[in-house]
Amino acid sequence: MNIRVTSPDDISLHSLYEWLIMDDDVVRATELSMGSTGTRSGAQSPLDVINIVLSNATAIASLVVAYSSWRQARPARPAVTFRVGEVEVTAHDASEETVRRVIAALSAAEQTPAVEAVPEEEHEA
Repeated sequence: MNIRVTSPDDISLHSLYEWLIMDDDVVRATELSMGSTGTRSGAQSPLDVINIVLSNATAIASLVVAYSSWRQARPARPAVTFRVGEVEVTAHDASEETVRRVIAALSAAEQTPAVEAVPEEEHEA
């Protein structure tokens, strides 16, 4: 599963990335990288998205627990958005309800079947 994490605050996004790469459970179950959406003019940094590839469904919980720990340690708490395909969930805090909501949304996105490509012959009709 590929997850994109964004925030309107680049400094916080970089802080979250640094936090995630220091979490052994997250590192073991994911591939993490910073990237660019190329859509934000005036961004403080060209790197405005965390790309996460999860190796298994259990990694969702590890990721969200790490996010929650990071969030609780931050004096300023910007919103963070998790996106999988068309499923998007924004977290404004680290409450138990928010953690459950993020895990549920990401888990549901994992269960959503991929859209199959239409064969070329059907495009010409």
